[in-house]
Amino acid sequence: MKTTKLFSTILVAASAITLMTSCDPESEVVVTTDPEINTGMFILNEGSYQANNASLNYFDLSTQFVTADVFNAKNNRGLGDTAQDMIKYGSKIYISVYGSSLIEVIDAKSAISIKSIPVLDIVSGSKSYPRYFAVANGKVYVTLFDKTYGNEGKGNVAMLDTTNLNITKTLAVGSYPEGCAISNNKLYVANSGGLATVKDSTVSVIDLNTFTETKKIKVGLNPGSVKADNYGDIYVIARGNYKSIKSLVSKINSTTDEITALPNLKASIMTIAGDKAYMYYSDYDASYNVTNKQFSVYDVKNDPATATSFISADLITTNTFCIDVDPTTKLIYIGETDYSTNGTMHCYNQSGVEQYKFTTGVSPSKIVFLSK
Repeated sequence: MKTTKLFSTILVAASAITLMTSCDPESEVVVTTDPEINTGMFILNEGSYQANNASLNYFDLSTQFVTADVFNAKNNRGLGDTAQDMIKYGSKIYISVYGSSLIEVIDAKSAISIKSIPVLDIVSGSKSYPRYFAVANGKVYVTLFDKTYGNEGKGNVAMLDTTNLNITKTLAVGSYPEGCAISNNKLYVANSGGLATVKDSTVSVIDLNTFTETKKIKVGLNPGSVKADNYGDIYVIARGNYKSIKSLVSKINSTTDEITALPNLKASIMTIAGDKAYMYYSDYDASYNVTNKQFSVYDVKNDPATATSFISADLITTNTFCIDVDPTTKLIYIGETDYSTNGTMHCYNQSGVEQYKFTTGVSPSKIVFLSK
């Protein structure tokens, strides 16, 4: 089991302190406030809605030093309200800050802001609310909510030019679009209808050569997460209504756009790394308490249509908020949250043995891994 050499804790201002502990209870690591960005990871913390406390942690894998709010440390300001997603493309990292209606672009080597992009409707100039990213061919694509809670209406996908960092085009899709992924030069967008009275149940298929919607595929009620594997398949989680209609995982062949339901797979959260899909699933009882938790892994290459457990559900005591896998070490990171206080990031090896854990900001939602 990996342990950490004992260091003296550096005391910093309370607003910047986040401690990390390994699985050895006698170990601790230094907390830093102005790190050199090296081989490590950025952890995006969503924060609490309308609390303006989204943040970005940096964890150095070689030293195991952690910086609680590296964006604030490097830019002397907060990230904003309700960070949603983060993606690295080239030398830049793009962060969607939903509540603040902006996309923050930072340099991956320094965490210094390059540009804050207000997300506005190109025609009306009204605010749009960025959700999830996909990247291809020098462009960043992001799904947008165009209405706030309780309103009906269409959503959009925006195209962001990575050279001038301007939104150059938007395209109307379905209601309240969420996750998106690219395969065979097509962008697949989950139309959730999540904040509407009537939920959506479709995935929009967008031809990236023309940036036009070619069709909508019905996948199940309230689709959210969309992931692509290395074999031309797109996986979609339709979340149902969290009560009588359970979540459903489907697979879309990006060559033919034919859809196959995978009823033996259960997932609320999914990430795909290499040939494996790592999934977390839970139900809710009548009082919306989490029940029937499970963590499983699925072989996307051999496609047995079944999944096996990779850690015990009891290891994460509150709510699972993200799963990410380091492409180099193959270590699995699971973010835990209670939605109001600082969360915890757990690290497991491929055998399901916890290697270490550390405290994050409120609701850790995404990791971007860095390497030299």
